[in-house]
Amino acid sequence: MISSERLLLHGLTGNARAAPFVFDIRGGGGFWAIEFDFSTSQADFKGVAFALLVEARAMLNGMIVMGMTGAGLDSVGKKGGHIILSPAFNVTKEEVETIAKVLVLTVEEVLDKYNVH
Repeated sequence: MISSERLLLHGLTGNARAAPFVFDIRGGGGFWAIEFDFSTSQADFKGVAFALLVEARAMLNGMIVMGMTGAGLDSVGKKGGHIILSPAFNVTKEEVETIAKVLVLTVEEVLDKYNVH
């Protein structure tokens, strides 16, 4: 089976658009958290936490993720945040691939919308 961690790492780190802002990807099985760090950038999300913007955009893209603020870098999510993925226990290889693709697309769309480089 293809590793969800490997797909997320490939899509969000290395030469990926989101790479400068991905602080950590952690988890196991079907429960994953991605932590973002914008503390060294001039990113301006117009007062809305990045994780919540990703959550809302993911819904428009047909996927549910949980955006979380209040932990890690600051208490309101202006410098970073987390998103949580938790697919069904019996998720298929194809579904894992789709989840990773949609999540990467979603993060890139939010970064593009707010002109974050």
